[in-house]
Amino acid sequence: MKAPTWNALAWLALYLASAAAAAQTAPRFSPPGELEPGSGRGVSDPNIYLRDIRFPIEQAPAFLNSQVWRKGGSQGPAGGQCDRANYSYPWRDNFCESRSWGMPLCPSGQGHQGQDIRPPTCEARTHWAVAAEAGKIVQVGKYSVSLQTPAGTVYRYLHLQMNALAVKRGDAVARGARIGRVSNDFDGAATTIHLHFDIKDSVRVGARSEVVFVPPYSSLRKAYERLLSGQP
Repeated sequence: MKAPTWNALAWLALYLASAAAAAQTAPRFSPPGELEPGSGRGVSDPNIYLRDIRFPIEQAPAFLNSQVWRKGGSQGPAGGQCDRANYSYPWRDNFCESRSWGMPLCPSGQGHQGQDIRPPTCEARTHWAVAAEAGKIVQVGKYSVSLQTPAGTVYRYLHLQMNALAVKRGDAVARGARIGRVSNDFDGAATTIHLHFDIKDSVRVGARSEVVFVPPYSSLRKAYERLLSGQP
């Protein structure tokens, strides 16, 4: 058998390096409800509550993981928020992460109300958050913007650059319209650079229907896969 030439070995090494890089950047997703260790009990709910939403960050990639229990967070390991580990796959759910908010759908009855999303790079006031559906801007707070659809679903966007929003209260917006740039605004203090995104909708809770925060993770995954594939 003829021994491989140097060129053949070099091409093989290049191919393997490229394959490894592709594997590192290819989207991977942890299961819904699988939170960062020690950050609380998640809800293993694979339901896609909103099947046709637009992913709320204008451009990929985006990275879903905890802002508190990852590097740079108050409960995270040593390191800064821009650490490469925070900007890599797999995604990690953090709905129901330990918080004091009342949350009927969380195992403990309390928890984080939505999902933290890091934009493509660790840069504030650069990457646009966009409307998940067509609707009306019904609230602009100190560090939050709320969009309500004609069906009554409410999407909240937190920690945008609040002094330079693309919308104001009362505006009608189209699906995919720019709302504001992802930043770290937090009522005079600074949080990490991320978008907190949550969904409030009417669902069955026990024997009755209630308007509550619903798990967004699976809906976001579906929307992200459409974004990556170029689907409208």
